[in-house]
Amino acid sequence: MRILHCFADTGVESEALAAYGSVTRVGLDPVDTPFTDTLIKADARDVEFDQTFDLGLFHPPCQRWTPGAQMHGTTGEHENLIPLARELANDYCENWIIENVPQAPLNDPVTLNGGMFGSPLHYERCFETSYHVDQPRNQQRLCGGHETFDEFHATGGWKGSKQLWQSTKGYSGDYNAKSLKREAIPRAYINYLVRPLLAAETKAKVKP
Repeated sequence: MRILHCFADTGVESEALAAYGSVTRVGLDPVDTPFTDTLIKADARDVEFDQTFDLGLFHPPCQRWTPGAQMHGTTGEHENLIPLARELANDYCENWIIENVPQAPLNDPVTLNGGMFGSPLHYERCFETSYHVDQPRNQQRLCGGHETFDEFHATGGWKGSKQLWQSTKGYSGDYNAKSLKREAIPRAYINYLVRPLLAAETKAKVKP
């Protein structure tokens, strides 16, 4: 597949996406990695492509909808780039995924958390997709007397080394702990979201 990974400065998820094809990654100040085939330093509002992509993964900034911004009344300081992500997705991608926090105004999103994949890390995120993805059943996991690693970390009880974050989120690349902890979508989520496309492709190939 030809894959577009947009709003992705660190681009940890490109490691997962690279298993499915060649990755073109766009960011304001993108960090190069072995998992990116084409790296573009650009504002997504100005970018144009001379090709189309089989799949697009978009991470428009989420600060506008975070609890901190809502608590302090600073939501208006952050631009809503979700409509831009949809425009780019529709213009350049046959299939696409837009990721954000649960409070963001996504259309009929699938909500994923770590418990659905046997992970002790809750890390709930929502995904608007151009194709059907089943909503998994919610499950809970316990860790060290706390419901999730997120809560344990919030109390100051668990900081998390880079290696621990790599193990928990499913990546092996040389990213810093902050990027893994705060920005990286767990690899299991990416695989789950891409799987319906692979299943549809397989089904199409075996048709008589």
